[in-house]
Amino acid sequence: MNITIDHTAQLTLDDIMAVAKGGAKAVLAESTKALLAARRGQIESSIIDQEFPAYGFNRGFGHNVDLSVKAEHLADLQENLIISHAVGAGDPMDETVVRITMLLRANSLARGYSGIRPELVQAILDMLNAGITPVVPELGSVGASGDLAPLSHIALALIGRGKVIFEGETLPTEVAFKRANLKPIKLAMKEGLALNNGVQFMNGIGLYCCHRLKTLLKTAAVNSALTAQVMLAPDTYFRADFHAVRPHPGAQHVADWIWRLMQDSPIRNAHRDFKTDGQVQDPYNIRCAAQILGTAHDLITQAETSLLIEANSATDNPILLPDENGNHVDVVSGGHFHGMPVAVQVYNLMQATGIMASLSHQRSVRFVDPNRNKGLGRDLKWPGLSEDEKAISSGMMMLEYASASLLNSLWGDAMPSHLFNISTNSGQEDHVSMGTGLAVRLMHTLPKASHILSIELAYILQAVAIRKKLDTIPTEAELPEWVTDELIDLKGRMNGHGEGVRFDANVIREHPLSDEEKTLSPACEALFATVTEKKLFPIVEHDRYLSEDIAGLAKFLSNGGVADIIEKRLPLEW
Repeated sequence: MNITIDHTAQLTLDDIMAVAKGGAKAVLAESTKALLAARRGQIESSIIDQEFPAYGFNRGFGHNVDLSVKAEHLADLQENLIISHAVGAGDPMDETVVRITMLLRANSLARGYSGIRPELVQAILDMLNAGITPVVPELGSVGASGDLAPLSHIALALIGRGKVIFEGETLPTEVAFKRANLKPIKLAMKEGLALNNGVQFMNGIGLYCCHRLKTLLKTAAVNSALTAQVMLAPDTYFRADFHAVRPHPGAQHVADWIWRLMQDSPIRNAHRDFKTDGQVQDPYNIRCAAQILGTAHDLITQAETSLLIEANSATDNPILLPDENGNHVDVVSGGHFHGMPVAVQVYNLMQATGIMASLSHQRSVRFVDPNRNKGLGRDLKWPGLSEDEKAISSGMMMLEYASASLLNSLWGDAMPSHLFNISTNSGQEDHVSMGTGLAVRLMHTLPKASHILSIELAYILQAVAIRKKLDTIPTEAELPEWVTDELIDLKGRMNGHGEGVRFDANVIREHPLSDEEKTLSPACEALFATVTEKKLFPIVEHDRYLSEDIAGLAKFLSNGGVADIIEKRLPLEW
């Protein structure tokens, strides 16, 4: 499968992820090669023949813009820029994100407004297609003038320096190039600056997280449908006609997902008569699930739209625009490298992550509360335990604590650092986005959010098993008047016999369910059966070590396992 880099076409998120994950090769359209070569010739002739000063071509960078560079040193200017700017810090960024960044930079240069040779774009694509990934530290960018440090680490590999990952090994670039039969590129006028001006690193992280969060949101909706059924909630909260009167697109999408996931549910139908359950309204964590998760849907959708605009834009500085003759020699300096348009969308994704995680945690809290979980018992202890066994058992109590800890950590990651500017470059670059550090933190929140959702899913699985074990569900059905009279009479006859003793009696109201009535909707029952068969989270009948089970469930969930099982039966269109 090939994805074509074409100055007249737009990359989609699916295209980007296909190349990033190695499922597709990236090829440069012949028409785009010709366009880049023609425009390169135009700007070379204009600058060299006329000898006018142009930033990025024959002037220094940043606050060194006033320094003129001789023609014989123009190539050295570009290489020195890359070498001196590769000052990243921290752990290496995930390979998938680096590959996205490389693709985005190639696509941006291929738009035809950067004045570079087609060979430069081809060199990036050759590295991508060979599976050579530069080692890029995750920190060090302020997200304006481009992601200078991380993009310079990528450019460093293009010129044969630095380290890369190839065939599972971390190697000097020159060694990997020899194995892959590639040669370093010699940078020409303006090409170093073209490689590191732009926020493709921040944008790459954003698009990667956007892709992951779409899967997580579907999983959160599945959890919502499961929780609603096991907590004996109705499906009316998710009706299309109900959401039509407040038609936020995200809420409508999520409501539709949950509604369809709950249809043909025997356990829901078993308490459809209001007199059976007697509860007028459920807590917000179920009743408002579509509105809450729908907001996350809107945020993710908005972010994807904006980040793809960025992905298909020319973002370096200067930009070459056509003159009155149609030649791209009008050198326009500006700020298309500034990361603020991307930073605010990255923060939208951070908000979406927090919204999902917070809702999930609130439902976990309810699962362990015997006063609010509708007969599932304290800490979801297995109903077959004796009273003595229950007394020495903690059940699933501690998972709620772990969820609370992870959620609090996620909130700490959510500081809006794009609102806290620090001037750089002697005041020349006096407002920077700080969005790249925010994007890195966003990426680190995803495993935490997955873990929180997996804890809720563990509670759900245990609760489903308990429902299937129990023969009844609680009911608020009204008692006949004679029962109340009998209880009052019984208490009167029993009390007054014995010092320090008071007799009390209550009626436990329960509604019987058949085995069929204990089952979930077909799609949700299939998920429960598959997870049970794979032993991803065995039922907790006695206290046991849970940490590794939750970690495995989180990995399964994060990789799309839950959504995949559901969507084989019931597609959840975005």
